[in-house]
Amino acid sequence: MSHLKDQVAIVTGGGSGIGLAVARAALSEGMRVTICGRDKEKLSLALSELKKSAKGEERVIAVPADVSVASEVEEMVRKTVETWNRIDLLVNNAGVAQWAPIEETSESDWDRIQSINLKGAFLCTKSVLPVMKRRRSGYIVNISSLAGKEGMGEMSAYSSSKFGLIGLTESLLSEAVEHRFPATAICPGFVDTPMVAGA
Repeated sequence: MSHLKDQVAIVTGGGSGIGLAVARAALSEGMRVTICGRDKEKLSLALSELKKSAKGEERVIAVPADVSVASEVEEMVRKTVETWNRIDLLVNNAGVAQWAPIEETSESDWDRIQSINLKGAFLCTKSVLPVMKRRRSGYIVNISSLAGKEGMGEMSAYSSSKFGLIGLTESLLSEAVEHRFPATAICPGFVDTPMVAGA
């Protein structure tokens, strides 16, 4: 039996791609899972699929939320705690990308990418930390990118946000050491997901 059984995970951007795969893997380990995302239709389809993999057990919920909006993040965390009374794992996966040279990247596109990729992870982390501290237990995983370790052409906004995510992870590790919270930044390369289609 998995040591993760009955633990609770929040996976942002859980409606497709890496987030959906993480949610699926968590359920296979016996975890209970909250997925969130902005696209309600995509989230509903993902929830239906995940419920099948949960084999009829009530171990997954979907909460529509824009991770760049503090009030929506707080409501998503509240619903998770209300449902399962704990949070053991946060996977900050929600992200958007745009491929364009710097001079063709608008200020609004820059702000949108930073808000979702970096601010979203900050808001989710800030919201779950009090829950984890009360239990003196928790794990936070930030999905960064190889573009967060090496700047890539025509990816300035995305790459900057992913570099920032690594910095956020290192700061969290330093602050949370007394509470013994592990935190990890994972840096995948290109993955065949809807976000990178046509990249």
